[in-house]
Amino acid sequence: MEANIPPKLEDTGAALGGWSRERMELIRRTICPRGISEDEFALFIEQCKRSGLDPLLKEAFCVARRQNIGNRERPNWVTKYEFQPSEAGMLARAERFPDFKGIQASAVFAEDDIVVDQGRGEVVHRFNPAKRKGALVGAWSRVVRDGKLPVVVWLDFSGYVQQTPLWAKIPTTMIEKCARVAALRKAYPEAFGGLYVREEMPAEDFDAASEPATSGAYEVLGARPGPVKASFPTLPSVPAPLKEDKARLDVDVPLAPLPPKVVATELAAPEKDDAPEPAPRPKPSAVVVAFGPYKGKTASELSDEELSESIDLANEKLMEQPRARWAKAMRENLLALEAETELRCRVPAAEKNGNGATHGA
Repeated sequence: MEANIPPKLEDTGAALGGWSRERMELIRRTICPRGISEDEFALFIEQCKRSGLDPLLKEAFCVARRQNIGNRERPNWVTKYEFQPSEAGMLARAERFPDFKGIQASAVFAEDDIVVDQGRGEVVHRFNPAKRKGALVGAWSRVVRDGKLPVVVWLDFSGYVQQTPLWAKIPTTMIEKCARVAALRKAYPEAFGGLYVREEMPAEDFDAASEPATSGAYEVLGARPGPVKASFPTLPSVPAPLKEDKARLDVDVPLAPLPPKVVATELAAPEKDDAPEPAPRPKPSAVVVAFGPYKGKTASELSDEELSESIDLANEKLMEQPRARWAKAMRENLLALEAETELRCRVPAAEKNGNGATHGA
């Protein structure tokens, strides 16, 4: 089935250096998610034109993002399809600029010897890779251009770190990626201004109805309390059902004597009218992970970090290849894993074992 490409988009495709109608139909079928509107697709193509990034080479993606079009008092969360570049795509595009002479970047630890001179565009960074000590404090990046002052940027690690498995596993690589992209944005604002890669964006998939009000249009990481990952939906607290008070008689009426067994039981058992009823614990999940490094394990065998890593991996693969043959099966498995995450959100931390998985009832 052919995609319906409006005439105005055909003109835009011709301006993109020979983007034919067939090429744009291929982009819409294979790159853009289903449900994208004509205006969103037109905007995606225009941003490809401005940045010079080719989505067929995975230099850019069309991603779904949750956005609040309402206000703080009456939020209205909708799904928007937006242009998102990749770091590799931006580096490849920078290589095609005639004045581009190279880019440098490095993470910085607390005891490194470093001097950053942004006025002169110079960085002096000395360290021994085998003896690096101290906490990771940030990263710098330097873009060298022909006939112009080099561009230098510095990023604080505390301002960019996110609570995701990748940031926890390879924080040095992640902060260096963000530094390189920030330097390219500053060096080439006409092509890359306003573009942010996935490593810089906060997690978007969450339950908007249960979110606390935020000042921005997107979710702010760390705004939700508790040990739950930022990419996990926070469920609204369910109040415990109130125990009905025992019926009391207003008139003293002689009652029939209770059987001996009942009397003995009531005397032995202390009154627990004021004690809250324990919340029922969920049964171990029988969902089997069908992809990634934990393939073949059940969800109940995974810790919170392992479950988060599997969910993030699935979202990344589906974003890159939304129309693959295995995409439907992965989405179904992803929904089951997210349901397990929601189930864990309801269980108090005291009822979890050492690995983060819940005990069976």
